[in-house]
Amino acid sequence: MVGRFFTGLGNVLVAILKAIAWLTLNALQLVLNVAKVFLLLLGLAGRVFLAFVRAGTP
Repeated sequence: MVGRFFTGLGNVLVAILKAIAWLTLNALQLVLNVAKVFLLLLGLAGRVFLAFVRAGTP
């Protein structure tokens, strides 16, 4: 009886830890994707700026 209780409790704790790990990994993936988009936009702005500078110099 007691062993069955602790087995169920262990399964619940493992499920909670899995959910926390899944949420953490998804949050990290979201942050990395936002950083990637930001860096791509920064690179695009830099290329546009350099194109205008190159066009303005004789």
